Amino acid sequence: MQWILALLVAIGLAAQTPPPTRATFDNPDWTAPETPFTIVGPIHYVGTKDLAVYLITTPAGHILIDGGVPGTEASLEKSIRTLGYKPEDIKILLTTQAHFDHVGTLAHFAALSHGSVRIMQGDDRIVADGGASDYLFGAQKALHFTPVKVDVVLKEGDVITLGGVSLTALRTPGHTRGSASYTMSVADGGKTYSVLFPSSATVNPGTRLVKNPSYAGILDDYRKTLDRLDAMKPDIFLAQHASAFDLAGKRARMKTEGAKAFVDPEGYRRLHAQKREALEALVTKENAAAP
Repeated sequence: MQWILALLVAIGLAAQTPPPTRATFDNPDWTAPETPFTIVGPIHYVGTKDLAVYLITTPAGHILIDGGVPGTEASLEKSIRTLGYKPEDIKILLTTQAHFDHVGTLAHFAALSHGSVRIMQGDDRIVADGGASDYLFGAQKALHFTPVKVDVVLKEGDVITLGGVSLTALRTPGHTRGSASYTMSVADGGKTYSVLFPSSATVNPGTRLVKNPSYAGILDDYRKTLDRLDAMKPDIFLAQHASAFDLAGKRARMKTEGAKAFVDPEGYRRLHAQKREALEALVTKENAAAP
């Protein structure tokens, strides 16, 4: 009898949190082209209007962080070429999360460049199976992407080096099991900036945090990730969505301020305070709905 009651409760919770579909994430700004530009030092923006993609250029080749939804390959490739660089010269491909909107073009650029695909531990399996093993999107084929062979499985603290550039990989899970953040120092205009590419701490619709969690330990992962991101004090943070860090406004201010327009410690603090508030609100809601 107890297992029957437990099953009914689980069904009830599932009914309250329907799994996401492609329509859940439809956003024209994810595919709308954005004119590429240099942010600071060797870091360039080559993404769409809202999906951020970063090209870090070096004399020895380039590093690409993230990608876009399937179908935007030509747009992203054009952005790289517009800046005077060749996507064929990409030597390392990194991701901050293994979701279709950020790795949907990974297979294209990996095949074009023959670069080393380096994925944080926890997301390597998802990248290799095209999203089928994702804890939230796995059951939705419309949210899958072309599988990609992973060349290197990154671990916490691994250092990625190329052509005089170094990035440190941080494992910051929750949004996906292997969400990753990257830190680096950049010299520009006689100043040195600490730059952070933070992983997302957003909780997607349908994620279960408390009762029958989407994966064991997910709430603890989210909280630890937020604690870690809160403790960091980057000069410049470059998120995965342009709307998350006012890319348009900062770009406009570059005309008079240069790279300083992207120095935004208050914006960084505010963003993660909002993420924490949203997380704890969902926990409270789940607990209140539990029998």
